[in-house]
Amino acid sequence: MNFGAEAGAALPLRACLLYEKRCWRILAPRWAYQPLSGEGAARNGGRWNPKGVPALYLSESIDTAFAEYQQTLYVRPGTFCAYRLLVAGVVDLCDPTVLVELGVNEETLPCAWREIALIRKDTPPTWTLASKLFAAGASGVRVPSAQFNGGINIVLWRWNDAPERQVEVLDPIGDLPKDQRSWSP
Repeated sequence: MNFGAEAGAALPLRACLLYEKRCWRILAPRWAYQPLSGEGAARNGGRWNPKGVPALYLSESIDTAFAEYQQTLYVRPGTFCAYRLLVAGVVDLCDPTVLVELGVNEETLPCAWREIALIRKDTPPTWTLASKLFAAGASGVRVPSAQFNGGINIVLWRWNDAPERQVEVLDPIGDLPKDQRSWSP
């Protein structure tokens, strides 16, 4: 998939938010020194990005962040991080009127993207939608969590590249590691 290669139609203004909020994320401890990288999502792909496309996945609540992190059958350690976001161009896919305006069926959002991509070797509809929104200039999406009923996630494809797309990790006393040596024996 050539992410964002489509000729992008302009996004309806109603679809775009200036998103200003505190969000949460749990980081795998060995990658806690890169809380803004998006490289884990690029390495593995995600519901809203194919492999090779960096994305920053955040949650509006701690409970949602926990559910998103613990998607596997085993419990693993993690580092909670808070983020301050001020990002323009976030498309609110939690708003039914936006879904209608974009011609998106709400059943597309929680699709079985792993099965579609990894087993069927097809393109998940969320990747197609994300690619179109990215091509149209969107910074990211606000979406219902597929892991936590009532939870909301923010997925960014563009961040910290312009004054209107700022994401800051809240680490006031410098607890996060500076490099991966923190996890070496």
